[in-house]
Amino acid sequence: MAKTKTTSQLIKQLQPIFNKYIRLRDKDKPCISCGEYTETKDAGHFYAKSGYSGLRFDEDNTHGECAYCNRFDESHLIAYAENLKLKIGEHDYQLLKERALKYKREGKKWTRQELRDLIDIYKEKIKNF
Repeated sequence: MAKTKTTSQLIKQLQPIFNKYIRLRDKDKPCISCGEYTETKDAGHFYAKSGYSGLRFDEDNTHGECAYCNRFDESHLIAYAENLKLKIGEHDYQLLKERALKYKREGKKWTRQELRDLIDIYKEKIKNF
């Protein structure tokens, strides 16, 4: 009988699948922060995965971002915020902020089933590219 994966193992399995989807979705778009077009992009999170676990796999929170902005530019979130509002719209930006406040206060405990479902969803979305 196969051992059931823990939530931690499923998160580790899902993260590269989700990131690949974001990279495919945003491959022909500029970096969300600096506006430069680059061959490769990171899946950059507006609200950090570490502090906002519930937004870790949120498409409105994650966008194609050049490696420099995502990894080395401490002020990249200033431009990210402005460009994010333009990309998803003011209404969805406000909803994202509300979700962030909720998860910051309450946290997010992923269930194994939620994670398995997301793995299936993002594998399917990748196939459609």
